[in-house]
Amino acid sequence: MKTTTPCTKTAIPELLSEFWIPHLVACEDLFKHLEYVDQSLKDVRVKALKQNLQDFDDLLFSQVPDGWRLKEYRRRTIITLAGKITYLRRIYTEPSGICHAYLDEVLGIRTRRQLAPDAFLWIAETAANLSFRKTAKAFYERTGAKISHWLVMSVVREEGAPILAELYDELTGKAAGTPSGRLRISQEALHVEFDGIHVPLQKPTHEPIKPRWEYERDRQRHSFELKSAVAYAGKDDKRRRAGVVHLALDEQPLYFWPLLAARIAQGYDPEDAYTLHASSDLAGWCKNHDLDKGFPQAEIIHYADPYHVNREVRRAFGGNTRSASHIISLVYARKTKRLIAEICRVIAHAKKGKERSRYVKLLDYLQANIGMIKRGIRNNMGTMEGTNAHVYAARMKVWGGAWSRPGGQAMALIRSRLASGKPLIAPKPDNVLLSDGQIRRRQRFEESLLRQGWFVKETEGHGYEPPRGSIVLTTHMDPDLYGLLYYS
Repeated sequence: MKTTTPCTKTAIPELLSEFWIPHLVACEDLFKHLEYVDQSLKDVRVKALKQNLQDFDDLLFSQVPDGWRLKEYRRRTIITLAGKITYLRRIYTEPSGICHAYLDEVLGIRTRRQLAPDAFLWIAETAANLSFRKTAKAFYERTGAKISHWLVMSVVREEGAPILAELYDELTGKAAGTPSGRLRISQEALHVEFDGIHVPLQKPTHEPIKPRWEYERDRQRHSFELKSAVAYAGKDDKRRRAGVVHLALDEQPLYFWPLLAARIAQGYDPEDAYTLHASSDLAGWCKNHDLDKGFPQAEIIHYADPYHVNREVRRAFGGNTRSASHIISLVYARKTKRLIAEICRVIAHAKKGKERSRYVKLLDYLQANIGMIKRGIRNNMGTMEGTNAHVYAARMKVWGGAWSRPGGQAMALIRSRLASGKPLIAPKPDNVLLSDGQIRRRQRFEESLLRQGWFVKETEGHGYEPPRGSIVLTTHMDPDLYGLLYYS
C-alpha cells in the first residue's frame, strides 16, 4: 500500500484548480471547460476507487483467518455510477480447498454480479419511469458503461423480490425490529381504496421473425389484472391525500388481502385504527374483501366508488345526459326505492333491443350493490382510477409494450414503493454463506480429519500445481501486465 502525505478537504479544491487551470487558459471556452472538468472528475473517481479497493485489500492481508493461504491475484470488474472499475484482489484457499475472495466478502460485493449497489438502485429507479432500452442508454450517458436492456429487465425483477419478501416478513412477524419499536402513524380513521388494472400480457410462445409493423399488426393482445390499493389518513385543505401507502400485486384475493394489511401496517398502527372507510368499484373480489382480519378492532364501512357508479349510469343512458344526471342525483341522495322505481319506469318505456338491455343491466348492477349505495358515497374518496392511471398505467400501458406476470408484478411493486415515498431495497450480498456444495466439501474435510486423527501439514513448492495456482504476485500490478504474465 502506498503511503502519501495527508490531504485535507480544504486542500483538494486547490489541487483540482491547479490541475484544471491550464486547460481553461488554453481553450478560453466555458462550455468546453465544463465538459473537460466533468470527464476528468469521472477519471479521477474511477482511479481513486480502484486504488481504495486495492489498498483495503492490502490491509485485509494481515487479518485473514488462520489456515488460509494466498493462492493468486485475480482481476475483478464492477460497474458503479462513477464508471467501470477494474481492480486486483487476493484469492485465498482454506484447508478444505474452498476459495475465498476476502475483499469481496468483507465489502459485500456480490458474486458474478457486475453492478454495484448504487448502480443497481439507479437502474431500478430509472426503469420505473423509462423503457428498458432508454434506461440502458441513460446509464451509458451517465457512467460510460454499456449495459443491455436485458440487464435492466433482470434488475427490475430482482428488485421486486425483496420488496415482496418484506411484505411476507411483515405478515409472518419476521420484520426487522419489534412492532412497538418501529415508527408508525397512529390514526383512528383510515381510508382504503382498491381496484384492478389490466396490463398487456406477453404471449408465452415466440413467433417467427417478422417485420416490426407486421408483428404489431398481427400480435394478439392478452392482459392480466393487477390488484391495486391505496390507503391514506385523509385529505388536507387542498384536497391532497396525506400519508399515502400504495400496493399492487398479481395475486389471488386469498393472498392479496393479508399482504395489503401487512403493507398498511408498515406505515400505520393497526391497533389504533377504529374505523376503516373502504371504497371500490364493487367487483366480486372487492366486495368480498378480507381486511377485517388485518384490522380486528376496526369497523369497516364499504362505500361505492362514485366514478364507477357514474360510469355505469352514463353508459346505460348513452347521450341522454339529463336523465343520467337525475339518476346520479338519486344515487348520491341515497333514495334507493325511488331509484329502483325510476329505472323500472325507464325500462318499461324503452324500446326492445340494445337500449332496453342496457337499462336492465344497470338495474341488475344497482340491485346487486344496493347495500353499498344506501351507505352513501363519500365525496372525498374515489381517487383510485386516477391512482391507477398515474402510478401504474403511465409506465405499464404505454409504448405498445407487454409484460410477463413476474416482470409486471415487479414493476408494480417498484412504482408503488416509490409512490409511497419509501426508498428501494439494495441487493444483499450473496457470498456471506457458503453454497451447499462448499458446505458438504468442508464437512467431508473435517470428517476425514476426525477419522484419521492426524493431518498432513501443508507445504508449498512441491509437486505439480496448475499454472493459475502457481502465479502469486507479491505486489499489485497493472491488469494488462498481469494478463501478459498469465497467458505467456
